[in-house]
Amino acid sequence: MAEEKRYSGYGYHGGGRKPKGEESRTCTMSIVCTASEKAMIKEKAKNCGLSVSGFILAAVSYFNEKGLNQK
Repeated sequence: MAEEKRYSGYGYHGGGRKPKGEESRTCTMSIVCTASEKAMIKEKAKNCGLSVSGFILAAVSYFNEKGLNQK
């Protein structure tokens, strides 16, 4: 007998993308800012050759190195 095809895609019971590894690949984070602040962040990220998320992570890393993460 032919083996029955097992689907894991969308629209099937229990379907969806299966996680690769222990941590999921991406997540979403919201930042509240004005439209002009958003444009500034995007432009500065582009000028640095980074994605917006990469730019924000680099900025956080910089502040942690400088000891500016005071509570």
